[in-house]
Amino acid sequence: MSFGDKFTKWSSIVATVGTSILALTATITVAVTLNAWKIDRESSRPYLSLREPPKVELKSGLKLEFKFTNVGIHPAENLASRTIVFEEKLQDKPIQNEPNYLVNEIPQDMSSSLVIALDSYEVDISEPYVSPYYIVLHLEYADPIIYQQYEQTLYFRWSGIDGGEVQPVVHVEVGEKENIVNYFKAQSIETNL
Repeated sequence: MSFGDKFTKWSSIVATVGTSILALTATITVAVTLNAWKIDRESSRPYLSLREPPKVELKSGLKLEFKFTNVGIHPAENLASRTIVFEEKLQDKPIQNEPNYLVNEIPQDMSSSLVIALDSYEVDISEPYVSPYYIVLHLEYADPIIYQQYEQTLYFRWSGIDGGEVQPVVHVEVGEKENIVNYFKAQSIETNL
């Protein structure tokens, strides 16, 4: 084999290895770019958050107002929620298990309120002591930009009325959430819409 043939053979091998390395580098670059794009897309998604504590109002019944703010970048649309209210004893059926639907979009930094109104026959607020209630809010909404659905389930406890003093709405603890999930199973309650 002559020097020219050896040089051509080795040149061909080097060129093939170089092309393979370039193809592999391009594939890795595309994978990294797609992963970064997915992360950026997820960080832009709509996300509903409570920026202020829920309000409790006693007039002709009990009213609880939850003010949700879209802290994401993309708007949230087709907001649907299921509100489930039940006594802390976890024995009786829920006093409220209702869906609600919001038509308008909720843009970035915009708020929307969910008001839960319970009549006096459901919660007797005339008494100086009213036992605590759990409130579970299941939210479903869409991102109209990337056409993706999102869900959130929030667990709260209204601590009732103690000695005529209206108690606040607070987040539940981990053990309470487990008890609520078991209660839902025992009562055959679905949170989804």
